[in-house]
Amino acid sequence: MKDNLELERSDICVDRDMEIDPDNSFHLRVYLETWFDVEKKFDLIPWEGDEKSVDLYAIYNPLEDHLVCEYVIKDDHGEEYVTYEPTENEAKLIKGMIAETIMEEHGKTPEAFVCELEDFDYSLICQ
Repeated sequence: MKDNLELERSDICVDRDMEIDPDNSFHLRVYLETWFDVEKKFDLIPWEGDEKSVDLYAIYNPLEDHLVCEYVIKDDHGEEYVTYEPTENEAKLIKGMIAETIMEEHGKTPEAFVCELEDFDYSLICQ
């Protein structure tokens, strides 16, 4: 992580299992493994004792080239969902890493992949 707390490639890993966000058509919900200090990045109060974890997700609509992130704080009392708007550089990095993963796993662009998951004819929007 840079001094300005901006994420770098070495800070995250894109999970290969991607799914359509159940609340948003044509939006991929992608788990991002966090290899950085989540407390520092998201300005969280350090916790002690209680079992807590933070999961980070990218919600990406490749058809509109729109990305937002969400982190989920989990503890013994439940879950808290927090929206995180990545910086321009972070968004570019995450979208690129998602595209690389989809190409490696499925041999498709993110646009074609999301259309396939939605059972939508990609050629209709690609004219």
